[in-house]
Amino acid sequence: MRTNSAPEPARCIRLKVIRINRSIWRRRRRSCWGSISTLSICGARRIARRAGFPKWYIFAPESAPPTNRTYITGEFGTPEQDALRRDACVNALFYNLMTQSIEDFTGRGLQDLHDRVIRTPLAPYETFKDDPLRVLRLIRFAARLSFTILPSVEITMMNEDIKAALRLKISRERVGVEIEKMLKNAARAYDALSIISRLQLFDCIFESSGVRERYAGKMKDARFAVAIDVVKWLLGEDCVAGYPALAGLASGERERYVAWLFAAGTPWAGVVGKDGRRTVPVAASGARDGLKLSNRDFESLVRCFGNVELVRAAVEELAEMSRAQVGHLIRELGSEWRLQVFAALVLDIVELGGMDAQGVRPMMEWYVAFVERVDKLGLADAWDLKPLLTGTEVQAVLERKAGRWMKGALERVIDWQLSNPEGTKEEAREFVKSIAGEIQDW
Repeated sequence: MRTNSAPEPARCIRLKVIRINRSIWRRRRRSCWGSISTLSICGARRIARRAGFPKWYIFAPESAPPTNRTYITGEFGTPEQDALRRDACVNALFYNLMTQSIEDFTGRGLQDLHDRVIRTPLAPYETFKDDPLRVLRLIRFAARLSFTILPSVEITMMNEDIKAALRLKISRERVGVEIEKMLKNAARAYDALSIISRLQLFDCIFESSGVRERYAGKMKDARFAVAIDVVKWLLGEDCVAGYPALAGLASGERERYVAWLFAAGTPWAGVVGKDGRRTVPVAASGARDGLKLSNRDFESLVRCFGNVELVRAAVEELAEMSRAQVGHLIRELGSEWRLQVFAALVLDIVELGGMDAQGVRPMMEWYVAFVERVDKLGLADAWDLKPLLTGTEVQAVLERKAGRWMKGALERVIDWQLSNPEGTKEEAREFVKSIAGEIQDW
């Protein structure tokens, strides 16, 4: 936006860093755009500090003697030049406060807005090479606004040079921010992921450096496109109408976000690797390193991928499980048990071949029966179940000092509670007395 905040019309100035030491230049090149009315050494220093440069950065003309110091030079620019450096023509429209009108310096922004298309102001290769993150920004714009990216732009997005630059030049934190914005837009997450799948950008977005080489031959790329279709259906209105019991498995914003992350990680499902001293699913560690996920989201993915077999076994053996066994399963899965059941269902359908594959409907009925059984038994919150008796009360009943036996005793109390949901505290004390002899052996 251009304004007349100073007595004379404001001018755009681009501050760029010139380094004599080329190795430093490659590592730490920065640039900043500001809008000022006059140019001075002090003003340039102020803008440089606001842009994040250290205090020792100085302003000097290009004719300054070559040294190993860093200099900042000022280059006057025009609004037209500013517009051409944007990521898309529809994102290069200016509003003039003085004339209260929209200014389209690219000459194509308003028309693209009318035609609902996305193109780059400059040649796509030049735009993306300057900042490869623009690839993700255009995908996000297209998904959020339901616009179409021009074929010539999409072809450049698939260029190996651009993909390599996106993988190596852009920090994973910036990539993670863009992906989070895509996936937390519940209505458009599928559209964004489908574009990524169609343009074959999965490897340079969702994978950390070197993971494909370390686990060569174990990845199943075809799962990605199938998984996002499955998640879309399970989160859509058709599932809500036909299988209401499944609708609550990923109903919140964060649960849906993790569900989309899980879909993106399905090509690595079943592959595990070392993460420090832990052995974790590669899909979870790869997403954490590739997108710089928070610890909470990372741990959610670890549980979703790591507990798939546990959920599958429970769904298959549901008829033979007692109330206590179901309760212990929910306690083992934790507070996100619904999300883990959702993840297991997604992976089962993906491995069958998608929503139209034979056997999908009976499988969904099994999962519906499992969820309904948990709700009917009143075990949806069993993960948070507290013992009726505290450790002090168990000590008083057994007249023993605290020790390692206490943990086992409290676990037995939980077992009894799960089998006797209407039990009272006095009954729990009697139960502890009845197992006193067994506790002596612990």
